[in-house]
Amino acid sequence: MVENDREVPVSRRRLLKIGLWFSLFNALFVLLISMKYHVLIPNSIWSEHPFYICAYILTHFLFITFLPLFFCYLPVTILARSKRANMICSAVVSTICLLLLTVDAYVFSLYRFHLNYYVIEQVFAPGATQVFEFTFTQYLLVFGVLALIVALEIGLFKLADKIVDKIPDWVIFGFAFGFTFLLVVVQFRHIVAYAKNERQLVLLDRYFPACLSFNANPLLSAIGVSKVQETKVPIYYQGKAYNYPKAPLRNVPTGKNVVVIALDSWRASTMDSLCAPHMYEFSKRASVFSKHYSGSNGTRTGVFSMFYGLPGVYWRDFCKQSISPVFMNALKENGYTVKLLPSASMQNPPLDKCVFSLTPEQCGSAPGLNAWQRDVNVAESFIQFIKSRGAGDAPFFSFLFFDSLHSMIMPEDYKGPFQPSWDCAHYERLGKNVDPTEFLNLYKNMVYYLDGLVKRVLDELETQGLLENTVVVLTGDHSQEFDDCQRGFWGHNGNYSASQMQVPMVYFNGKDSVRSDRWTAHYDLVPTLMRDVFGTQNDPSDYAIGTTLFDTTSVRDFLLVDSYIGIGMIDSTGNITNVYYDGDYALTDSNLRDRFKAPFDRVLFERAEEQILRFYK
Repeated sequence: MVENDREVPVSRRRLLKIGLWFSLFNALFVLLISMKYHVLIPNSIWSEHPFYICAYILTHFLFITFLPLFFCYLPVTILARSKRANMICSAVVSTICLLLLTVDAYVFSLYRFHLNYYVIEQVFAPGATQVFEFTFTQYLLVFGVLALIVALEIGLFKLADKIVDKIPDWVIFGFAFGFTFLLVVVQFRHIVAYAKNERQLVLLDRYFPACLSFNANPLLSAIGVSKVQETKVPIYYQGKAYNYPKAPLRNVPTGKNVVVIALDSWRASTMDSLCAPHMYEFSKRASVFSKHYSGSNGTRTGVFSMFYGLPGVYWRDFCKQSISPVFMNALKENGYTVKLLPSASMQNPPLDKCVFSLTPEQCGSAPGLNAWQRDVNVAESFIQFIKSRGAGDAPFFSFLFFDSLHSMIMPEDYKGPFQPSWDCAHYERLGKNVDPTEFLNLYKNMVYYLDGLVKRVLDELETQGLLENTVVVLTGDHSQEFDDCQRGFWGHNGNYSASQMQVPMVYFNGKDSVRSDRWTAHYDLVPTLMRDVFGTQNDPSDYAIGTTLFDTTSVRDFLLVDSYIGIGMIDSTGNITNVYYDGDYALTDSNLRDRFKAPFDRVLFERAEEQILRFYK
């Protein structure tokens, strides 16, 4: 009620009742959004525990729906006693929460992790618009949805205000009692699941945002309850003193140039005569490693593993201390000219703080609004660079990092040979059981487009007479999935299957031309470059966890990998062990089918830890 343009204070009791009903109305929309999460829970868990999962979902999402009521609405009610203030507070806070939940649901449906520190860090870091590149139409869609949610929230508050006096208080009290009872039952069942290490129930926490289920194992162990199984594998490696390299390197430089050409998100299956005809033709003169894996499913530690030969767990410490790779150090010590040509900024992720800490001024993005425009400038800049060189100039190292496969926005007036095709990545359409054909054709068209740019680079190297004295590497930082495993995964950063980890590896050194199906990895690139470019006599174990690409004496029987949320071990059969940074773990086969009853392989984990700790003191 308003008198003389001044709002009459409303009783706090009535405002709280309005807030409760407003939150209950919002819960319907929150539960609707929650479908994006629970459709991803394996059918085997649904079939064994349908009632428990339903109760878990209901109590969890009701709980997070009422959090804004307690932390925002209640303080405003106590301080202001104003219906208008409460309506504005409710609309703004609930809109933000619904928007965050919607974004998180889509992120999780594609990548199986929730909004976290690493995502937020990239959003607010320099060059964020190059990391998350969208079309104008997609931005309009986001603003349209935002306006719709605000209007909806105001309408829900007004509806709650109208009905609050018509519904007896016992309804609210009955709801509160039922919710509390069900929450206690769910949490007690989860305590039992933790105690028995029932993986299919313990891992439910990973499907939903902001889960804080009770784990009473420490208490049960303290009071002597038997058969309490450990469900956590604690891992924490940051902040340790390092010992890298383990010994001074003994080098005999060859004076060869080095050109590393990396395509962000390059999928191994597209390195063929159809998608990449020119690079495929070039590969006939080089060595090709057909089972080559990145060290990560993401850019930051994918590039890290490529230039250090080390696992990504070293990333944060090396960034903090600006520890440069031995390869980049050798370039500097031997007077190489370094020419970095990234399409997108290498300040986000901050590769300028570690991998390229010796030349951070070269880590900015190429000119151009969209990735395809910047990629053209990358190729042009490199061509101009080698044209300007004189006969007596020092040898050079160049890193060309193309970005069109990451952004997947079609160039103007370019259609591509693979049809039908999307014109950009429609992330809003992706999910389980979506036909990947048009999206995959878009990706193939972008590979075909980049193939033409790389051809110009390779042709110019040959025209200038540089190819015979240059090591050329064609590869990717990680791969790109199109729901290959039919588990609803798209893109990268989501899992350690071959569809996100396997990348092309073409290695040209002017002498070797092998076709290898040995299991190689990015950890093997630096030892190979150190051998061919600097004649390094040290064993690779002094500075990397890999060996050379051409080493046929050692057989890799597992691969240590990492992501934003943990580490993984892939064994020779393709089985995957995920160990998350919070200590939880999950086991799957090569097609990402859960292995709930399989035991945790501690021997394999200890071998992985040996690789991790090798360069720590």
